[in-house]
Amino acid sequence: MNKNNLFSQINGSFIIVTLIFGVIMMLSFKKSIHGQVVCFGDSITHGSEANGFGWVQFLKTNHPDIDFINSGRNGRKTSDKKELDKMLVDYPNANYYLIFLGVNDLKDANDSLVNNCVTNVKWMIEKIKSVNENAEVVILSPSSINLKTMSEINVKKKYNGNTKKALKTLEGKYKKLAKQMDVGFISLLHTVSNGNYLDGLHPNKAGESQIADAVWKGLNKLF
Repeated sequence: MNKNNLFSQINGSFIIVTLIFGVIMMLSFKKSIHGQVVCFGDSITHGSEANGFGWVQFLKTNHPDIDFINSGRNGRKTSDKKELDKMLVDYPNANYYLIFLGVNDLKDANDSLVNNCVTNVKWMIEKIKSVNENAEVVILSPSSINLKTMSEINVKKKYNGNTKKALKTLEGKYKKLAKQMDVGFISLLHTVSNGNYLDGLHPNKAGESQIADAVWKGLNKLF
């Protein structure tokens, strides 16, 4: 083997080793979920129908190194967007803000109500970014409902077939909004099994656990 061929082989090996080392270094510095994660939502986020053990509590328990904050409130709608102001006063420097809202806006829903949800969530994203421009914002498209097990009180509140249809429409519009606003998106529409709805609207503890798993998987995919 002449010197030129030997030099070429050594040079080629060096390039390959350098590339492999570069890939390893890139993987080692890959972004990972960390710091404070504020979860702004309604009763499903609050976990009130699952004895307080909602999806945020599951995440807190399963990932104690991350500071998951439960900022859910029973009955909250996207139209209660001004409540975001207090949350941002309490948690102005969070690393992530997750928005899980929409189902309470969609009683006997129509296209106009769906569009209102999108408009309100867009306002929330802009508000968060104005306070904390470095934060990651993620829209969580709400889980669906189970009409077959819907409780009498929820039927009277008009959670019905129009609500179920609107939640599907909302999923697509939230996804489009997330792309437009350059934020994260996780769909929870088909996350909860039919048997895991407590009253047709709220997940039971097992359903909340399913949401937690889907959120965690989605966050890891995004970040």
